[in-house]
Amino acid sequence: MVDVFISYPRASRAKAEAIKARLEALGLDCFFDMERIDGGANFPDLIDRALRRSKAVLCCWSPLYFERPWCMIECRDALAREIMVPVAVERFDQFAPPADLRQVNWFDLAGWAGEDTHEGWNRTLLHLGKLIGLELAPPIQKAASGELSAGNAAPVATQTSVDLLTDLRTTWASFPAKSDVRAVQSFLERVRAVAAGSGFEFEIELHLNELGRRAEQRARETARAEAARRVREEAETELRRKSEEARARPGAVWRDAIPGLPESTCPEMVTIPPGEFLMGTPQTQEHSNGDDGREEPQHGVRIAYRFALGNYPVTFADWDAAIAVGAPLERPIDQGWGRNRRPVINVSWEDAKAYASWLNRRLGLEGRADAYRLPSEAEWEYACRAGTTSPFNFGTTISTSQANYDGASDGGQSRQRTTTVGSFPANVFGLHDMHGNVREWCEDAWNSSYCLSGRPDDGSAWLAGDTSRHTLRGGSWNTGAFELRSAFRLSASSIDRGNDIGFRLARTIALPAR
Repeated sequence: MVDVFISYPRASRAKAEAIKARLEALGLDCFFDMERIDGGANFPDLIDRALRRSKAVLCCWSPLYFERPWCMIECRDALAREIMVPVAVERFDQFAPPADLRQVNWFDLAGWAGEDTHEGWNRTLLHLGKLIGLELAPPIQKAASGELSAGNAAPVATQTSVDLLTDLRTTWASFPAKSDVRAVQSFLERVRAVAAGSGFEFEIELHLNELGRRAEQRARETARAEAARRVREEAETELRRKSEEARARPGAVWRDAIPGLPESTCPEMVTIPPGEFLMGTPQTQEHSNGDDGREEPQHGVRIAYRFALGNYPVTFADWDAAIAVGAPLERPIDQGWGRNRRPVINVSWEDAKAYASWLNRRLGLEGRADAYRLPSEAEWEYACRAGTTSPFNFGTTISTSQANYDGASDGGQSRQRTTTVGSFPANVFGLHDMHGNVREWCEDAWNSSYCLSGRPDDGSAWLAGDTSRHTLRGGSWNTGAFELRSAFRLSASSIDRGNDIGFRLARTIALPAR
């Protein structure tokens, strides 16, 4: 058996020979390849046999050592057999050792000049002694002055440098701020101050490098997430713009969606184009005024914006769905006629406004110019006429095959109740039930004639007037054809409810920004 196999690169031969000489002076048998390899010998086989016969392998680490393949083979073989004693004979960068060796503890002989009291030398001898089974060096103690003493010198401090390193390792094992770069850097400075060259500082440095790597990875992941978010937002913006463009097309049929609720919770809407029309009834038209001139004088109205109007009156299905998800609305009776797709009845003007407010809250439209609202009288009549000037949007007359009203006196039907919305043909704008079924609330306060001052001609609601009453349009299931005319208007108290009164909603359409 060989006591110590000395592994070194040629450039470190002088330092290796000095170590060999001191070890042999202590009676150890050393394998030193310059002396133990005969001419004609097979180098790999000889080295392999020597490693297998050695009790310890002293690895003389230096920058060149880690670059020499044979040195690495010898080093890793010793590490695998747990007989490696690494010593630094030259200073090297923390990243010079391969990754699998960076956390290995080593002894510092870079400044050793052969003195017996050198801490690194004595620690090397202590480790070799354990592997070989001999007492090669006395315990090393640190005096109060900071100088090292060996042999039988009387100790003046009880903690050895080995103990200091053990304490540091114990502290590190339960270090509470391992993820805090500043705290770890501070701890590293302490390690460097009391245990330089121990290898433990490399372990802390590796941990710092890992923190840096993780921080860089987090930064990359954050950047990727931010880039993905921007792409997603741009895609969503483009999708929203295209959706808004589609909604803005005249005749488009669409429905808002409240996240987490069925699509049918929101009413179906139809986009109405801008335009001009004559509002009211000409004196030449039969039944122009009833008897009080409420539809006069006929006057021009210009609606310069696009708006949407409910395809149908709001249904019981719409109303009940809102109540089911917590809308603060009363549950109106249906007279025993059924609910679902029948128009909601027994709702006041204030009830209709409350429903619109609930929709706006759920959709985040409160305070916006394009929020849900009741239509103005002008919008309602413009949408009902759909470009016609006749009494009805179907022409000069109407029949019970075109709308739900009391047509008994005209030889038609009298159904005596509401019908499912959409049961009759739509007008040119695609709107159903603008004539008959239920009277519909408008936003306007009541004014008994268009000749009163303050009348708007731009499509907006006429808010001045008798604000305790509001306009109703369209006729209902229990009225004659006369009240179904596009221009017909009457009023009711804001709190009135009836089995012939319902409503439909409107929204102003904002053109999407490009």
